[in-house]
Amino acid sequence: MQIIITGGIQSGKSTLASRLVQFLNDSGVTLSGIIALGLWQDDQRHGFDLFDLKTGVKCPLARRQADSEGSTITPFQFFDKGLAVGARALDKERCRDTAVIMVDEVGKLELAGEGWARFLDPLLSIRSAVHIWIVRENLVEKVSRRWNLEPVEIIHAEDDDSFEKLIFVLKKGSVL
Repeated sequence: MQIIITGGIQSGKSTLASRLVQFLNDSGVTLSGIIALGLWQDDQRHGFDLFDLKTGVKCPLARRQADSEGSTITPFQFFDKGLAVGARALDKERCRDTAVIMVDEVGKLELAGEGWARFLDPLLSIRSAVHIWIVRENLVEKVSRRWNLEPVEIIHAEDDDSFEKLIFVLKKGSVL
């Protein structure tokens, strides 16, 4: 089963995913994957810290570059340590025996073959897990087409009952 949590910029996608992670942990559901926690400064996204859902390791992933105007894919500089933690967290063998695999986020970098792209096809081969990806609303169709996500459950983070919808879908998928 595949689920996409979607919405626009600052719509609460990662916040919803974090709330779900807490609920699943409390319920004893095994998790793997990553959440990218947004950092803000002067009302602008300043960077991301990466959280490994299986180990609880948190480290800096990226920070905004001072001269990022005009960047075609991303205005952020990525740190080797953060990328290494993400690579470990998304390793197919480490994720094999978990009920839920989460990737926050799948976006422009992945569509360009960068970021977490090289991990996505191997992870999708783990059919016993529910895959939850965080994807901006304007990229859902491209991401779904690129990784052949059919059928996919779409949850909009802005919906008042988005958390309840996630729980319903996970119960339907026998995770809860």
